[in-house]
Amino acid sequence: MGSKSKNRPQHVRNGNPTAGNKKIVTEEQTAPSCEDLENMFVYEWHSFVAFGIFVGIYLKCTAASIPSGDAGDFILAAHHFGVAHPPGYPLYVTAGYIWMKIFPFGNPAFRLNLLTSFIGGLAAFIVYITTFKITNFIPSAIFASGVFGFSHLIWFHSVGAEIFSLNNAFCGLLLYWTVRFQHATGHNRVKVAMEASFLSGLSMSNQHTSSLFIAVIGAWMFLSLLRDKELTMKEFILTGVAFLTGLIPYIQMPLSSFTANAPSTWGDQRTLNGIFTHVSRQEYGTFRLTASDQPSDLVGNLKTYTEDLIHELGTPTLALCILCVLVAWYFPKIREVVYVYVATVFLYVMFFCNQANIDTTKEIMKGVLERFWMQSNIVISILAGCGVWCIHEPISSRVVKCGFLNKVWYGVLCVGAVAAALLQMRENYVLCDMSSNYIMEDYGRKLLDSVPKNGVLLTEGDMPSLTARYMRYSENYRVDVDVVDQELIGFPWFKEMHKHNYKHYIFPYDREIYFKDVLARKGENYPFSYNFKDVFDVHLNAGVPLYIYPFMKHSDLEWTKHYDIVPTTMLYEVRHKSNAYSIDEFLDVAYQHEYNLQLDNCDVSIYPVRSWESVIAGSCGHTVFFPPEYAHKLLTDEKMLYMKREGRQPLERTFNLYKRAYNYLSLQDEEGQTKFLFDAQHNKNYGIIAYLLYHNIFSHTANGPEKDILLGKYGRVMVEQWEYHYTRKPVEGDPEGLKHAMEDMKKRYPDLMTNEKYQM
Repeated sequence: MGSKSKNRPQHVRNGNPTAGNKKIVTEEQTAPSCEDLENMFVYEWHSFVAFGIFVGIYLKCTAASIPSGDAGDFILAAHHFGVAHPPGYPLYVTAGYIWMKIFPFGNPAFRLNLLTSFIGGLAAFIVYITTFKITNFIPSAIFASGVFGFSHLIWFHSVGAEIFSLNNAFCGLLLYWTVRFQHATGHNRVKVAMEASFLSGLSMSNQHTSSLFIAVIGAWMFLSLLRDKELTMKEFILTGVAFLTGLIPYIQMPLSSFTANAPSTWGDQRTLNGIFTHVSRQEYGTFRLTASDQPSDLVGNLKTYTEDLIHELGTPTLALCILCVLVAWYFPKIREVVYVYVATVFLYVMFFCNQANIDTTKEIMKGVLERFWMQSNIVISILAGCGVWCIHEPISSRVVKCGFLNKVWYGVLCVGAVAAALLQMRENYVLCDMSSNYIMEDYGRKLLDSVPKNGVLLTEGDMPSLTARYMRYSENYRVDVDVVDQELIGFPWFKEMHKHNYKHYIFPYDREIYFKDVLARKGENYPFSYNFKDVFDVHLNAGVPLYIYPFMKHSDLEWTKHYDIVPTTMLYEVRHKSNAYSIDEFLDVAYQHEYNLQLDNCDVSIYPVRSWESVIAGSCGHTVFFPPEYAHKLLTDEKMLYMKREGRQPLERTFNLYKRAYNYLSLQDEEGQTKFLFDAQHNKNYGIIAYLLYHNIFSHTANGPEKDILLGKYGRVMVEQWEYHYTRKPVEGDPEGLKHAMEDMKKRYPDLMTNEKYQM
């Protein structure tokens, strides 16, 4: 670099990666020699063992099919070279697209899951080598990488098609390059900074949360170079160019938009404005986690973060991290890096706690939020590993001076670090082994199987939409069905980017599309806009079966004046009010379906309440109650049919629907207590149907022993269900009326609850 480079002071940084300070290790060499590589394999063999362990275990646990979360969107985008939801994640999508072409074995989901598992193992390995580079102490590296890599949050999201493992890897690399920069001397520090700048650009091509790491680490490197007068204007510009070079993967988005062949894509990136809108997440809320108007709760989110940190990494890990921060000043070897890491994690946590506008009172929302703590957990784990070294260093140098005792102490720390990693693995292996998890695939198949031939399914929500779209457009399951996401319909680019995807879905108007619901929020109005009533009109007029799952968008209610949505299966059928079902017609349709909604091949009960697996299993089960509840409504609406003689048959059929749903979602625990997987309202309604059936039989059936037994059976169901309801929600509805009716029934049949002849 000319005379300027020659005259630069050759500063030796605080960092000394060797134990015992016997030798100053710098990074003056531009490339390792053969001797260096040989020494690396001889003296750092443990790093490669760690790499093999993490990658091997992660690959073993790789999800066999589509995972939960946003995986369906990423698989669809990678499989068809489409654009994922904002900000697009082009690096992950491009890498996945290339990988699927190279590795053609298995379904598309498994292929991308496999790549993600490898990257996840690499991320845990990076935590290992970063901790070792700081401390040059194997127990520290084992502890840090073990508690990190085998924590539930990291492990679970590293074996399925999510962008988090790649983001973890990049954030880990930025932390590793921080140590390299500290250890480097002279002009080589500028080279390390340029490399870090390029890595920063690449990481921003994957997920923008890494920008908080970049802000602190980049500022520290820049100020350090300025302080030591080691940065020229030319090198500053080249560092910026390196960052921009890392952003090259964003070319993927306009390439995808111009080809417009992906059956599932988000946005129109054929213009600079379209690219900027997508990259800046304007359709999601930019700096907010969601597009909702809910305010963030800084204190509440900090409390949630602390609880999650202790749950994921353990109290000892947090204690070691705090110890490291408190005593780092006394250890020049790690001091500067530790303080940079502390500043990084502080900015990251405070930013997300302040911006996370998520209702954490809901368990599933906690699950959504906790995914963003992964990057801070990298820093906490590394600092905890440094805390192990902070304990070891004074003891080995001042207390255990004898060579033999020193080796024993070293062995104790190795065993302790391995034990911590094994405890994490034992605690989380069952939850994170996704190799037999077909929950989402089963869910997608059941959704599509419920649609008649050549029908259209309008979905709402990430899990139904992504799962059904993946099964339809990547696995080519039920190719006669069109799956349309209600959320995407409302965007002006929807028709242009998706019109080639559908065989049966009909766009209401053959012109530029805007959605009335969206325009109303913007205070705009267009004569050619449309809403769901228009969508329903064109499809039912054309004879196209139209189904909804799991519900309609609440903000657009104009359709309710003209249409009903009827729960004939686990889906809702759209029917015009002029063509409404009678009770008998509806029951005929409802009885055609077996309601075999049990998710196969996996024990859903092992997953925590905040997981999507648990939510999906529950939602599948709850759909069993939709048909009997709707039949109950029809019985009430049809002029008191249940009071007439001819009302007995529909009452009995409705009762059997309730009975099937009740048996499906009621479990007996080890103590013989009944556990309900549904709302208490269903207990009350089930009891009401039994009560109506009791009175119908009492009024219209000839007296005799069979009548008495039959009345007792329905009376017993009524009492059981109302007692359950009263126990679960004692103040809901008319508790006094229910208690009075139950007491009358028990007086009429003193042995009602004990006599086996009244057992239904």
